[in-house]
Amino acid sequence: MRIKKFTAASMKEALLEIKQDLGEEAMILNTRKIPKKMFAFGDQNTIEVTAAIDERGLPTAKPMSPITMQNPGTYTQKGLKRKPEPVQSTTMVAEEPLEEQKDSALLPDEEVGKLTQRFQIQELREDLSKMRVLLASILATGETAAAGGFAGPWAILYKRLADSEIRLDIATDLVNKLKNTTESPDRDINKKFISVLCESFPVSGPFRLKNDGPLLVTMVGPTGSGKTTTIAKLASYYNLNRGKSVSLITADTYRLAAIEQIRSFAEIVDIGLQVIFAPDEVEEALESCGNDDIVFIDTAGRSPNNKDHMQDLERLLNHLNPHEVHLVLSATTKDSDLKVAVKRYKELKANRLLFTKLDETTHLGNVFNTVSESGLPASYCTFGQSVPDDIELAQSGRFIQKLLERSSI
Repeated sequence: MRIKKFTAASMKEALLEIKQDLGEEAMILNTRKIPKKMFAFGDQNTIEVTAAIDERGLPTAKPMSPITMQNPGTYTQKGLKRKPEPVQSTTMVAEEPLEEQKDSALLPDEEVGKLTQRFQIQELREDLSKMRVLLASILATGETAAAGGFAGPWAILYKRLADSEIRLDIATDLVNKLKNTTESPDRDINKKFISVLCESFPVSGPFRLKNDGPLLVTMVGPTGSGKTTTIAKLASYYNLNRGKSVSLITADTYRLAAIEQIRSFAEIVDIGLQVIFAPDEVEEALESCGNDDIVFIDTAGRSPNNKDHMQDLERLLNHLNPHEVHLVLSATTKDSDLKVAVKRYKELKANRLLFTKLDETTHLGNVFNTVSESGLPASYCTFGQSVPDDIELAQSGRFIQKLLERSSI
């Protein structure tokens, strides 16, 4: 007895392979469907058929073309119109001698009809499965083709970006970039998709302390963006958790009770605080912090649309000459306003973006748009009022994960 497994795209193809390899007298022992692999756009279901042939000799029978998928005969209400020549049974009894199998090795008319019908049902299921995949692709294309011009799996990826509120022009560029790196969607397309997004979201990494003096870190940004609270979180973390010597300098003398607020915090954490009212006081304040590891500098909130206030801030920054200028922006700000703020503050040599209030928005597409388009790296993200817990170092992979998770909200 020779037993062999055959794998094909359909039952019809499997039967043809069996006939060519084992001959027309082969018996079908088992059939099963092999499902396509997860996230493999190009794969489809396959059929595995186990067949056998007894090579010791077979019962003689009158030569006649067997019933096959290509020549199944015609059906009437009473069954097959053409009576097929007897063929071997689909069941096998291993211990029974060949001489005693003459009757059981032949299929009656009723069994042939059932077997043929089963094959036809299997092929119908395969066709329905293919139609389902095609329909999903058409629906995805129909929802996004008008905006992105993509089809099939590319349209699905494009829609995920659009649902995240990433600007459509940026989403189009990202999908085109992905298409240029791979010939066709495959099982690794999800990883490649994440990689392309991460490349478009640069990060600055942690603070790099100086050997010849303190690292000067200045926070700038519009009113209410969360500069003072963010400084409190960073100062607490590096002083209490990392054991670094930290001081604060505040130039926010415009907001009511701003000085009292940050002074209370400095006393609680037991770190130095300097208050400056004019740019010419900067040098003295920096001298008093000369032995520290990090000096955080808080500035007054300035509207990017107020030319006079922006000029005052520029003069202060020229006296400070900080190593890092973090533009603090709220994730709840609309995309167009973020774009204007970045443009104006880049003129003041802002070299990093720090986003606050990520917990107060449902989508993060505007944050991605700002970082991707500006070319400035993201430094930190905050997501609550707790000091110093609700802040984390910006990481491309972690942010993209949050971005896509919220795309379905």
